[in-house]
Formats: sequence, C-alpha cells, structure tokens
Amino acid sequence: MSPCSGELMPVVVRNFQILSSFISFGAVPLFFLALAGVPDGQACAQDSTSPAAEAPTQTAPDSAPAPTPDRAPAPAAAPAVADNAQQYVLNQQKLTRSIREIRNPLPGPDKAAADKVKRQYTQLLATGFSGEADSKIVRDYLTWLIFQASDPTFSQSSKNMENLIEDVKNSVAKAGSGAQGGQAGKDRERRKYCSEVLAVVKQMLDNNLDSRFAAIKIMQYLYDTIPAQGGGATSMTRLHPEALTVMLAVLNDANQPDSVKSVTAASLKNILMNCDVVEQDQFRISDAIYKEVVRPYTEVAFQMDLIDAAYVITKPRRTVGAPEPTALKIFAAVINDRTKPVEVRCHAAKGFGICNYDVAGTKFDPIAWKVTQLAGDAALEYSQNPGDPKWQWCGIDLLLTFRHATAAEAAAAPPACKGIMNRAPNSKVVSEAAPFVTLVSLQLIANKGNFKAAQVAELAKMKTWLTDNVPADLKWDTNAAPLQK
Repeated sequence: MSPCSGELMPVVVRNFQILSSFISFGAVPLFFLALAGVPDGQACAQDSTSPAAEAPTQTAPDSAPAPTPDRAPAPAAAPAVADNAQQYVLNQQKLTRSIREIRNPLPGPDKAAADKVKRQYTQLLATGFSGEADSKIVRDYLTWLIFQASDPTFSQSSKNMENLIEDVKNSVAKAGSGAQGGQAGKDRERRKYCSEVLAVVKQMLDNNLDSRFAAIKIMQYLYDTIPAQGGGATSMTRLHPEALTVMLAVLNDANQPDSVKSVTAASLKNILMNCDVVEQDQFRISDAIYKEVVRPYTEVAFQMDLIDAAYVITKPRRTVGAPEPTALKIFAAVINDRTKPVEVRCHAAKGFGICNYDVAGTKFDPIAWKVTQLAGDAALEYSQNPGDPKWQWCGIDLLLTFRHATAAEAAAAPPACKGIMNRAPNSKVVSEAAPFVTLVSLQLIANKGNFKAAQVAELAKMKTWLTDNVPADLKWDTNAAPLQK
C-alpha cells in the first residue's frame, strides 16, 4: 500500500525473534528482573546461579527527569540530519515501490514443456548429469520452476512462493542422492546442481521485489555438502561458495533497496548458523556487514538485522591481512555513533557480552565506559518517552552486555563466558560501571513510568562517574579505531 503524501512508512519490517524460548513477551521483564537482582552497589560477576529478586514496586511516576549525559552538542546540525534521514527513507520507499511494481515475467519454458521433461529431470537430479543434452533438461526445468516467481499473478500468493522455495530446497537435498562414487560423488553432483540453480536465480536479482526475495532465500539453501546420516563430527554443511559471493554483492549494491538487503542480512545469519563457514568467508561477511551498518540514515529494522547476522560470526579476528577484529569492530562502530537510534546502539552493545572475542586482544575497560555512556543516553531518551515497547529490548540488550543469562554462561571459561563482568572480572571500571548500567536496564525492562527520585540521584552519580573516569586510552583493540568520548 502506498504511503500517504508526506507520511513516512517503513521499507523494512523487522520480526523480532529475540528470546523466543520464553513463554511470552510479557514474561521477559520478570525473568530479567530476577536474573539481575543484585544488591545496590555490588557487581556479582562470578555468580554461579541467577539469584531471584522481586521486581521494584511501580508507584506513581515522579516527574524528575534523568540527568542529561555528556553528549557533545550539535544543535545546528540536527535539523539537517533529520531532513537527510527523512529524505533517505522517502527515496527508499520510492525505490522499493518501483521495484515491487515491475511487471516483467522472465521468459522460459512453459508448464507443458516442463511437464514433458519432469520425469527425466527427476532422474537426473538423483543420479547426476553430464553433457549438454542432460544439462539442458535440468536447466529448462529449473528455469520454468524458478522464473514463476517473476510472474506477478503467481507471486501474489505467498503460498505459491513458499512452495517454490521449499521445492528448490528439497531438490538440493535430493541432488546426487543416487550418484556413483560414495559421498564424494554425491557432493560433486550436488555442486553441479547448485551451479545450475544459481545461474537461474541470478537473473531474478534485477526483477520485481518478490523475485529478488525468492532469489535470496533460495541461495541460502544451496548447500554443496550436506552431512550424511551418521557422517560423524567431520561431516558438515557447506554453502555453494559462488552463492555467498552473489549474496555479499547484493548486500553492498547501491542499486538494491534496503528491503532486499535486509532479507539478505537475515539469510547470511541463517548461513552462519547452519553451515560450516570457513574463516575467509566469515571475514568477507564481516566486511560486507560493516560497510552497510556504518551507512547513515538506514532504518532501524535493517540495522538490527545486520547486527543479528554479526552476532553469529564465530571468528573474532582476521588471520589474513591486518589482524583486525571482525564482529566486535561492527559493534564498536555502532555504539560509537551517537546519531544512530539508541535501540540499535544497545543491540550492538550486547555483542560485546555474547559474541566470540579475542581473549588476549580485547580490552573491556573502554567498552564498559562507552556502554555506560550509552546507558546514560538511553536513560535520557527514556525519561522523555517512557512506555515505548522498544525500551524493554534496550534494557535486555544493555543487561546482557554486562551479565550472563544462565549459570553455565557465567561458569564457562573465556571466551565462552558471557557478559563483560565475567569476561573482565578483575576490572575496576567494569565493576564500577555495572550497577549504573543495571539500574538503567531494569527501569527500561520494567518500562512503567519515569525514574524515581532515588534513581535520578544514582543517574547523577553515573554522570559524574563518566566524567571522572574517562579512560586515558579509549583504544579497545590494538588493531581497531578507538572509541570516542
């Protein structure tokens, strides 16, 4: 549906799946209030259990605002930034609408021609194919099957699109199942099949929006190697490498709308979670995400999807070229940018508490100070607009930056432990910052009314602490840019 004149509508819609294991969203704040229940002024980094605590009683909110954090003033630039951001979103809306309205079904064999070769195609799918004649049968059937997504009369049905993607996904799993040569023969034929699928879906990346979405979704399932049952620990799922190359090109393509890039980011997360991704490819993914996340004005949902994908990068540092951090470099760039939405910055901050890190090379003092500054920014914005649903997620993200969610996460040896209180248990900066961040986190998670007078007094102490404890060196990693005051 087209937006009304002058009305901003999102071009990327985010589907939160955070903490989906809990019974309901409403139960999340109670869980974390219990999780973080520690006496005032203490930072129990080495808890082996998660002590229960009662949620603070919510009385009528005081009118006292949170103290203003030490934000570098830039009032003159603010209107220009707002105008630029609005114009960017309007341009993205226009681009997405124009792509959605493309009516250009790609030419290929019709259903009658596809039905004619279906039996041969099914046989070749299982046994493998060689020679131009057999390859053409496979190619023609795939072209008919996949190009249906470019026909608006077909793609207007979400069920049609789901079935199409599922058909290709299942076919990849069956490819080479009857090939000669054991597992190596099966993998060889599956790679060949994936190459044919990729050649077809690439043609849809400049067609309508549904075509592009389908192409991205299909590419995330192009597995060259699928473990056989009982294949053992060395048998891993691996993505067709050319598919990853195409997806990364889409993510960094200025001509693709952010709506398509957001789907791509979600697919990259899926790949990182379900495939064995070699370290060089993880570095490529990290670079591609970084390029997108530092761009100005992109919508919150897209930035969140990028950060979610960065969470599952498992190689914390490059081993080829300059030994830069990977995912943590992304998170640092986001929390450093105080023009970014606070919920995006909180989501990035959580990465320092939950993601793989280089034990020897990561310095948590600057990170703890910067996240405390971020908590001050969040407290200020919250005090102006309590009740927004985003605050519960901001509070959870800030809390999990510092603390663990389970006893096992606290007890694990580095780098498997979670929460920077467990990752830097002897840091004075971390232990002093933790109560301030916890105070803000719990208020945001509860999300009922404004800060009380006693809390405002603690926030004033936090402001003073931030001023008095700026690290002499805000360089959190030798091979990364320093954080900013």
